[in-house]
Formats: sequence, structure tokens, C-alpha cells
Amino acid sequence: MYQVEQSTPSQEFKNAWQAAGRFLQSKGGKELNWIRSNLNLPMAEHLSFRLGNQLFFVFIEAAEFNFQKSSKLFLDVSREAKATACIMSMEQRLSTYVPCHTGWGLVNAESGVIIDPVAMVSDELIEMSEWELHDFAIQTVKTYLTKQGKDVFSAQSSLHIDPSIWFEESESAHWVVVRVAKYPDKEAIFPHNINEIAQNCAHMGKVGYFASVALANTDDPDAKSKGNYFPFYRGYGIFVKFEGLKSV
Repeated sequence: MYQVEQSTPSQEFKNAWQAAGRFLQSKGGKELNWIRSNLNLPMAEHLSFRLGNQLFFVFIEAAEFNFQKSSKLFLDVSREAKATACIMSMEQRLSTYVPCHTGWGLVNAESGVIIDPVAMVSDELIEMSEWELHDFAIQTVKTYLTKQGKDVFSAQSSLHIDPSIWFEESESAHWVVVRVAKYPDKEAIFPHNINEIAQNCAHMGKVGYFASVALANTDDPDAKSKGNYFPFYRGYGIFVKFEGLKSV
């Protein structure tokens, strides 16, 4: 597991990050679906989005953020998510920031080649990664907490970072460990290191929860199964079973 100690980004970086997000939105339009569009800590990527059947994780290189100095977590999480890892270098011009490169301003973090996300989209069926299913489960829990009026102030979808969610209630910070169960399993297994997680979180919040999110797909496009469950494909429906939080 990663021990993630991160500082709040500077205002200069936030300005560059906002400009990068606006630029990518202008390029992708309605087809661009944001996965991460905030700077809440901890973070593996600065921005991430889906376009068609492709995922893109973006490392914004500006101000205090230098890719060569802090790339390991970003690359590890990009790979486990089956996402294209991109560097977006930003430079300041007058009162704003603009991409250093042409097109979408994105460079493949591993090959150094300028990429065009639209050209990478295809009709290929791509099975969702464990990261994507975990992220889907986290979004399910976040929605549940928000509907209850809780202030969710941090969420992280990396499989290597626990807890997944932090929220505030009664002026105290509470944390949630999220795990996925895939059909035919109906309940996720409690993490074996839950006590260690609780100890590591105690300095911020002593109240913790476990969330089991069971998933089953609504369709099987290939009419084939792998093992005892149908694979999950990007863009296809998912049944969700979530019955609330269990106190740790």
C-alpha cells in the first residue's frame, strides 16, 4: 500500500490546472466524460476522463509539479486502470496558461508521442479494469453519502490507497473503505488489514466504515462468460447492490 503524503497545490498550479481542464473540455465537447475533475487529496492523477471506449489520465506539468520527480504513483494507477497516461505541459502567457503542445496538448507519458484521443476511440469491446469497477463502486457510495447530506471532501480510486472516501459529519472526519464483489459473489470481503487502516486514519478520524458494493452486468455482448460471471465492458449496464455502510 502507498503512504501518500501530499501538500495542497499552489494557486499558480490551480490556475494552470483550471486552464488545462477548460482546454480539454473545449476539445472533447459533450463526448468527454470526466472521471476526476478536482484537486482533492490524495490524488494519483490531476485530471482523468473517458472518451468513447478509452480512458485518459493526465499529469499537469506546471508550477511545482514536475513529471520526472513524481511519476511512479501516476504511472502505476494509469496502468492498472488500463488508461493512457498523458503529460500535459502548461506554460504561462500573459494572464493565462496554455498547453505547450499542439492538438489536445497531450503527450504519451511512456512513449513521448503527441496523442489525439479522438483517433484512439474505436468500436472494440474493452473489458473494464479492476480500477474502473472500484471507481464505479466509490461513485456509488459517494452518491449515497451526498444524498444523506454528508460532505464528501476526499475520494481516491487507486486500489493501493485506503481509505477510499473521507466525509465530514458533526464536525468530525469519517472514513470509508470500499470493496467490490462481482457476481456470483454478493458480498465483498472485509480487508484483512482493517485494523492497520484504522490505526493509520486515527490522527484524522477515529470513526470508520466498510462499504460492500456488489456488481453484475446487465448484458453480455459476446454471449460468452468468463468463469462464473460475464465480463464488464465499458459503456454497458451494471446492476448494483449496496446496502449502506457497516461500522468498523
